[in-house]
Amino acid sequence: MSISERQDAQDKTSGYPVFAPYAQLGSKWIGSGAVGSSNQGTVAISADGSTAVVGGSNDSEGTGAIWIFVRSGDSWTQQGAKLTGTDCIGATGLGTSVAISEDGNTVIAGGSGDNGLVGAAWVFTRTSGIWTQQGNKLVGSGYSDGPMQGAAVGISADGNTVAIGGDGDGGAVGAVWIFIRSAGVWSQAGSKLVGSGYDGNVSQGSALALSGDGQTLVIGSALEVLGTAPVWVFVNSGGWQQQGNYLTGSGGVPDPYGQNTSLAVSHDGNTFVLGENQDNDQTGAVWIFTRTSGIWSQDGSKFVGSGATGKAGQGGAVAISKDGGTIAVGGDDDNSDQGAVWVFRNNSGNWLQVGEKLVGTGASGSAIQGTSVALSGDGRTILSGGPGDNGMNGATWVFAAQFID
Repeated sequence: MSISERQDAQDKTSGYPVFAPYAQLGSKWIGSGAVGSSNQGTVAISADGSTAVVGGSNDSEGTGAIWIFVRSGDSWTQQGAKLTGTDCIGATGLGTSVAISEDGNTVIAGGSGDNGLVGAAWVFTRTSGIWTQQGNKLVGSGYSDGPMQGAAVGISADGNTVAIGGDGDGGAVGAVWIFIRSAGVWSQAGSKLVGSGYDGNVSQGSALALSGDGQTLVIGSALEVLGTAPVWVFVNSGGWQQQGNYLTGSGGVPDPYGQNTSLAVSHDGNTFVLGENQDNDQTGAVWIFTRTSGIWSQDGSKFVGSGATGKAGQGGAVAISKDGGTIAVGGDDDNSDQGAVWVFRNNSGNWLQVGEKLVGTGASGSAIQGTSVALSGDGRTILSGGPGDNGMNGATWVFAAQFID
């Protein structure tokens, strides 16, 4: 089904502010100091909406870098110079994936190409406005083949737990590694995680989402054949354990060339959104899953945002607010690769589209906006990454919700 457009997505009697359509805030961002076509546009934003990180995995001939932006009022500015890992090996692709803690003081960036596709992740921390790398790069143990660790990363709200996906592990079976921080030192927690119950190489860890409380992990997959892509949930209960069987979205229309998942999970881990950009001949769609008493179930039918132009690939990227009530959905193929973002809000159990699709102004060429999306904890601020902008230099757009109080 499609979600009908509606400007307000909360009744004023609920005590919450009423959402109106989002509006672009300022001009697109381009991090300074880039070398070559950096593909800036992999994005994450702190829950408080004050700090953002943008990855550019192709900077400096594939070494990669990340840029930090901070907010003052309605203005965003770059904080310091771009950040690179001190111990990168080869075409690392640092910034392939990024995640940020709730307060914005800890960032993790994946680089799946490091050291001949072993991959790794780097943690950076901020003290008095200065960013520095914390310890050495993180590489999970027990890997095989070219695991491509850092293909996806996640971080808990307090910044003390991170998850690192390696979709190439075990010949593309894939896996996820968990690291925890104690007194500023990172160490691996247990063995790598591999979801059970599904046969074949599904590239587990190509997408993942870690809840804000750091106790629930959702692991996505990527299929290269006709089928419905599986998703696994793990919970930390005296160690990380799979919760139930793998999940798939019902009503999907698999593409013969495969299905790719994207994931985001609420702070408490009880709601996650699943995107599949190849669904129904690359139209794309999203699904909502909720947990009650440890049991997961799909919440309603899949939905697709209205106003798309052509095969939009909706669900290529997804983000969710802290309370699980607002989601942002990227479709980077919309309108001949211009790309766009759709916003939905849960209104008394019904997911409704908020306004029209969002397309940033000032784009140059096939920007593929919505390749990566991020949403602040309160759902008021959206980042849309377009790594194809201006000849693959890339850019990021920010949108702010308007309110009626």
